[in-house]
Amino acid sequence: MTKLIIVRHCQALGNLERFFQGKIDSDITPIGREQIDATAKFLRNEKIDVIYTSTKKRAQLSAEGINKYHRLPIIIDERLCEIDAGKWEGVHLNDIKKLYPEQFYSWENEPEKFRAPDGESMKDIYNRVKSVLDDIIKDNIGKTVCIVSHGCAIKNMVCYLHGKLVDDIGRFPIGTNMSVNIVAIDDNMKTKFLLENYSEHLT
Repeated sequence: MTKLIIVRHCQALGNLERFFQGKIDSDITPIGREQIDATAKFLRNEKIDVIYTSTKKRAQLSAEGINKYHRLPIIIDERLCEIDAGKWEGVHLNDIKKLYPEQFYSWENEPEKFRAPDGESMKDIYNRVKSVLDDIIKDNIGKTVCIVSHGCAIKNMVCYLHGKLVDDIGRFPIGTNMSVNIVAIDDNMKTKFLLENYSEHLT
């Protein structure tokens, strides 16, 4: 059995100040550091073989915190990054609503149709995370892998691991910062979610 532990990064400035981070490399907050510590303790007894993370500081610092109790190699893969939000990058969510009402409606209500202005579509990010998950699973058969990534990216991972296409992406919510998904994958590539958007360790 292969097991994936998929963790959203900790709170960063964009989460606190409510601007769209996307590919912006924003700093983490004091609450984010507390979230990292709580999640590291929650996962300390998991037998993890390798950790993957995106190129962004908020994800890498979260991965390094989890690694405190494991001391494993951390593999950085750009395909684990957040959606490229184009013109939305760094813009406050209230301003996005006013400036891009149709696209914001799509983001909130019809995410399968969403395309960021000058950025990625939801289908783009679905295909990107599908590619990286397929590679990670293929390279780590029988192992436990921790993956630290981003909200929309993980939303697409969860959709894919449930066996759904991007058309069903609206069924899957974005978990809170440092929420945990644990997925078991058997030899026939059948998946079973053991935890989904779990955050009780943060309370």
